[in-house]
Amino acid sequence: MHWGQIKSILILSFFILDIYLFAQFLEKKEQADIGVLEQQTSTIEEQLQAESITYNDLPEEVSEETFISVNRHRFKEEDLNKAKPKQEQETFIVKGSTIVSELEDPVKMNTTSVGKIMEVFHDTVYYADEYDYWNWNKAYNVIIFFQNKMDRPVYYNQNGVVIAILNDDNEMVSYVQTMLGDEEALADKRQLIKPLTAIEKVYEEGELHQGDEVSKVNIGFHTRVPFEGGVQVFAPTWRIDVNEGTNYFVNAIEGFMFLTEEEEFLKEILTSIANNANDEEDSALSNVKEELKDRLQQTTE
Repeated sequence: MHWGQIKSILILSFFILDIYLFAQFLEKKEQADIGVLEQQTSTIEEQLQAESITYNDLPEEVSEETFISVNRHRFKEEDLNKAKPKQEQETFIVKGSTIVSELEDPVKMNTTSVGKIMEVFHDTVYYADEYDYWNWNKAYNVIIFFQNKMDRPVYYNQNGVVIAILNDDNEMVSYVQTMLGDEEALADKRQLIKPLTAIEKVYEEGELHQGDEVSKVNIGFHTRVPFEGGVQVFAPTWRIDVNEGTNYFVNAIEGFMFLTEEEEFLKEILTSIANNANDEEDSALSNVKEELKDRLQQTTE
């Protein structure tokens, strides 16, 4: 046999071997990819179960929703005169967009019953139907109420909140209030991620640990973009409450997770009000302003 024929046979043999090895590689890669895909798509519940992470009944899925735009509400004296609460108080409008009010007599707050708290709230605060109870912050000794839009809470927004200030006897002595105006839907509705997918986002970020309980999952609105030109845009947002105390938020359209520090939120809004309130000797406004300053100082010591 001539050397040229031998060389051709060797080249052909190596070519066939390369094809065989490449086919084997593709088969194994496909099997590996299928295994990874099956694990990713079918085991979030199993992963949570393996780490004893539990969750209660999830809310009914909200399949589609839209961004909303909202204006800052401007308070007017004539409007407040028409909607006076039952509790006697001295009320001031600061910079047109904030109510600062001191109660004539302190009102006892039953801080163990949300229902009782809301009863006092409705007798005390302007436009009370717009808000719902959020939390009693012990560091500042205040109770926070978030405004609702489309029957959903607007989470941690300085322009849609009531902060009830308590004394050492847990009596409400004053409050500050901001309010968002009418909302408007923006563009078409968008597909929302599912509640379990929102939990998965928190898990992937390493914020769920063995034995944790996802206490609640609720839909609301949130924005991280400040007001520009008097208008703010809010995105539908899943709130994931872990162990009845720690809240994580997942953008329900874009799917990213974020945290909001409540005490930093309170510090910013109370500082802003204390700095913007005009000095008036012997007035309720000065009393509340000084109380806010004392509260801020106590939390930084």
